[in-house]
Amino acid sequence: MRNLWTILASRHVTCHPTEKPEKPLERIIQLGSRLGDMILDPFMGSGTTGVVAKKLGRNFIGIEIKEEYFDMADKRISATSKKSSWFDKLHPHSKKKGHQKTLV
Repeated sequence: MRNLWTILASRHVTCHPTEKPEKPLERIIQLGSRLGDMILDPFMGSGTTGVVAKKLGRNFIGIEIKEEYFDMADKRISATSKKSSWFDKLHPHSKKKGHQKTLV
């Protein structure tokens, strides 16, 4: 059994100091959730988890203490489009809409 993922490095998209790359998060979200599930990121930062969750048809709740990063994440997630999949074409009425946001 092989548990090592080879993923090429990518540049930061934002000015957040600890921004995570999307590729590992895509795999983690796909392995750990189903279409329409809720993803929680209690340390949202620049919103990469929310961006990936939305692209993959998951709902998202993000919590961020710094308003500057919350606003950055909100803009990124709002500007993100959901990827169309074969499941959406077979089950057009199963879509769940939107993303939720929380500022603590």
